Amino acid sequence: MTGGALRRPWMSAITDVGGAAAVEFALILPVLCLLYAVGFEICQAATVNRKLTDTTVQLANLLSQYTKVAKSDVSTIMNASSQTMTPFPNSSLALKVSEVSIDNNGHASVTWSEAYLNGVPFQGTALTAPPTAPASFTTPNSSYVLVQSSYVYTPVVAGTWLPALTFTDQSFMLPRDSASIPCTDC
Repeated sequence: MTGGALRRPWMSAITDVGGAAAVEFALILPVLCLLYAVGFEICQAATVNRKLTDTTVQLANLLSQYTKVAKSDVSTIMNASSQTMTPFPNSSLALKVSEVSIDNNGHASVTWSEAYLNGVPFQGTALTAPPTAPASFTTPNSSYVLVQSSYVYTPVVAGTWLPALTFTDQSFMLPRDSASIPCTDC
């Protein structure tokens, strides 16, 4: 056998590109899967955050249209508003709705507070650390509706790699047809 006959198989193996695409695909596939999983989770988390904002605003909007409420009214409104989170489960949702009154000196106190699902209502009447309300909501002798919400989002695809994310939101709204919205049995 001559030297050229020995070199020929090696040269054809070195210059053969028939399997190059398969090797390149095998190398890039894990990166593409990771990009897809991260992109999916970012989109899902953004959707949950937007739905939480919508739920919070709709709850404040509906409640501010009442002139007085009962505990059952508040519960019905919160139940209806929480349906905005569909298709995400409500088991991770926490809602708290309160009426906050401002006295002559500009001090805030809770008139009434109700919670839904995982929410915890304000206990007592004084707000030791009131939420930062816009300046127009702190007018003496006035009241406003405060809705606070949170949602714990557990990633679907990358749940083993990424921790759960907690989204929070709050909305302030003035009563529309009255100076306050008393709750008869809260």
